[in-house]
Amino acid sequence: MKFLTQKSTAFLLLMLSAATGLLLLTFSHNLMYYWLFGLGFGIILQRSHVCFVSAASDPILSQSTDQFRSILIAILIASFGISAIKYLSGGMFDTLGVAAVSIPLVLGAFLFGIGMELAGCCCSGMFIRMGEGYSVHFITFIFVVLGYTLGNTHYDQLWAPLVQQSPSIFFPERFGWGLGVGIHIAILMTFYIIAVKRDTQPAANENTAYLKGAICLGILSVIHIILLNSQWSVSGAFYWIEGCTKNLFTGTIKDFLNCKASIEVAAGSNLRNLGLLVGSLISVLFSSQFNFRKIHSRQQVIKSVIGGSLMGYGACIAGGCNITAFFMATASLSLSGWVFMIALFGGAFVGIKLLYKFV
Repeated sequence: MKFLTQKSTAFLLLMLSAATGLLLLTFSHNLMYYWLFGLGFGIILQRSHVCFVSAASDPILSQSTDQFRSILIAILIASFGISAIKYLSGGMFDTLGVAAVSIPLVLGAFLFGIGMELAGCCCSGMFIRMGEGYSVHFITFIFVVLGYTLGNTHYDQLWAPLVQQSPSIFFPERFGWGLGVGIHIAILMTFYIIAVKRDTQPAANENTAYLKGAICLGILSVIHIILLNSQWSVSGAFYWIEGCTKNLFTGTIKDFLNCKASIEVAAGSNLRNLGLLVGSLISVLFSSQFNFRKIHSRQQVIKSVIGGSLMGYGACIAGGCNITAFFMATASLSLSGWVFMIALFGGAFVGIKLLYKFV
């Protein structure tokens, strides 16, 4: 019996994905969009190898800032599109992506940074690695959801009051559109210049794959808002997994019906994450580089369990992961995104130190 080649399998999977999109279209245009965006983001991230974990760890480990600079470029591109959307909306979308600068945000980002270094992936990267054949990250996924669920059990009592008491700073609202956008770009350019000077080869241009990936990432994030009136997120789907499961098995019929009232958003968020995995798988199969990678040590599992739990808990209390609370928040001209980034990098530094100490 002749087995399919990886490229043939990729083509077959692509056709099945297209058929899935058409099936979803019969239920809702938005469900199809969620699925297609997931596939798109998955292909972009896998093909370009843009990685938020490397963006935080490479400047420490190898003094390379290519990844970080590529993400800053993606933020800049997304910022132009999102700024135009917000400006033309007459205030309708001003709060989109804007979060409070709070203790939970800083602590959550710090814990998330530690967790992503221990696990070797962020939330979006977790699905990309799963698509590439890294079996250990299926364990990471389970514990990210469990960590998120743990945070949600006491979020309203412990963390929500701190968030409500903290300021949300949307630059154009505080300083006007001209100065607000200018402050945002000045912050971005400051970090970019620091990154260039930090690099061991400051005169070198960005890696071409990273740059292309960054451009596509920024553009697709803007299109996502135009078509779905919402920002791209990854960890938001964990809220729906936790909430619907709790309402189904421990709540009342009324609770479950309340959950079903938001079923399109709940299903769409999870479809988008599944699309990340499938898009990554399609991309790596087309490159004929798929390789199922077995778990090779108990230590690998322990790092995945601890790292996943910290990422899930951190994303819960911070109001998002590196995508929502950093990438999309900064592109939405929110000060919270830059604060999250600094705390995230601080956590990544601690995570790297822990890896060196215990590995």
